[in-house]
Amino acid sequence: MRVLPIALLSSSIAVACSHHSSPNGDDDNNDTAGPDAPLACGSDADCPTGEQCDPTSGTCLGGCGAQHLNLTYVPPNLGIVLDRSCSMTKELKGSNETKWEAAVGALTDVLTSYSTKVRWGMTMFPDNSGSACTQDAIPFPIADNNAQPIADRLQAALGSADPDYPDFPCVTPIDTGIEQAGTDPALLDTTRKSYLMLVTDGSQSGCSAGGSAAGAEAAVTQLFSQGVATYVVGFGSEVDGKELTTLANDGGVPNTMGSNAYYAADTAAELDSVFQQIASNVVSCTYAVDQAPPDLDETYVVFSGNTLVPRDQTHMDGWDYDPTAMTLTLYGNYCSELETGVVVDFDVLFGCPTPPIF
Repeated sequence: MRVLPIALLSSSIAVACSHHSSPNGDDDNNDTAGPDAPLACGSDADCPTGEQCDPTSGTCLGGCGAQHLNLTYVPPNLGIVLDRSCSMTKELKGSNETKWEAAVGALTDVLTSYSTKVRWGMTMFPDNSGSACTQDAIPFPIADNNAQPIADRLQAALGSADPDYPDFPCVTPIDTGIEQAGTDPALLDTTRKSYLMLVTDGSQSGCSAGGSAAGAEAAVTQLFSQGVATYVVGFGSEVDGKELTTLANDGGVPNTMGSNAYYAADTAAELDSVFQQIASNVVSCTYAVDQAPPDLDETYVVFSGNTLVPRDQTHMDGWDYDPTAMTLTLYGNYCSELETGVVVDFDVLFGCPTPPIF
């Protein structure tokens, strides 16, 4: 399982000239020295990234990196679209555990693992109010701090007397489930990535209020055109593989590592692994900045004080800046190094005509 190291949440951005400030806004120098006084040092390690210690004066000189501002991690949106049709009460082959119990356990695990790294939401289909084939209000619109409340709701639904226990109605309206999830206002937030994760053990059945299978495909296609990708998870041996393949491809994030375009799981352990993989895939390497770089040609991302990350406007392997959202995002191997903890700190520096790497 890949997680973002805590240190990344206090990463910093450095701006040009000679003002030295700590991440909390306090000057690093003594108050009597004034805000523009150079830092005292004994070696280069005592100086901000991009500056060197002058042995004659014992101060940090020559740098463009000085004032450090906080970078704020921007978690992605991920809405769970969960099948609670009656077939979820069937036992898994070779197990005493039902598909519902396995799904609740795997979802609880991923909600716990990624509680702050993802903004979670959830809708279940069919819901337990109104018409069997249409959905009422989204029970958990995507928001901060949703992981534990969703996990608690799922745990409660393990009891057969709970309203969310999958025993009624016995239909599978994938079409209106996706349509309902797609109305979540959080999916319109252009400052972060947004995704849905459809989890089903069967196929569209008993309903056509949302256009049946064709309606589900149209809904997923429309969401993708709006920048919201849909992961598709098929659980158990009774899924409609052909339809899930179509939905997975329409959703824009098919499984490229397996034999199916959708993410297939036949056991509780496989389902847990799939959920962890999808959460890991969506975890962001995006950070909000509170000051826009004045010149991207003189902006530098530095890993661990000595590795210059290239700017990559193709978003394959490097960094890029979104001036509309005021966010900086890392891509490819550089993002992976942050996610896996290979790199635990980085700086963004601007205002230097040449890279501040010595």
